[in-house]
Amino acid sequence: MTLRQYITIMLIASILCWLSFGFILINIDPFTDTGIGFIFFYISLFLALLGSISIFTFFIRYFFSREDLPLFRYVKRSFSDSFLVSIILIILLFLQGRGYLNWWNTGIFLLALAFIFAFNISNKKEEL
Repeated sequence: MTLRQYITIMLIASILCWLSFGFILINIDPFTDTGIGFIFFYISLFLALLGSISIFTFFIRYFFSREDLPLFRYVKRSFSDSFLVSIILIILLFLQGRGYLNWWNTGIFLLALAFIFAFNISNKKEEL
């Protein structure tokens, strides 16, 4: 798969995911929903964020990076970063929707994420 094909597929998929998210927002009533609507809400938002952030971070990394890496490294890093950011945003949104998110829960959550990122950085092996 070429870079142009990857960008095109991700862009089309992101647009479709945003359209499905909008469709879900307009057509599903959260007060009468039994739970499947919330699952569709979170999945469509996750996929839309994943694609959009992935494309955005790819272009930021590609145009502003000081390293001269192969393109698949930029794609890999941008996709993994967007996956983590999307998961974090969905978790925070879910906690807010359930009424569990307050300042000290958010602080504990961000502290746990900082420990996870520090652990991953300290265990990172040399990439080829």
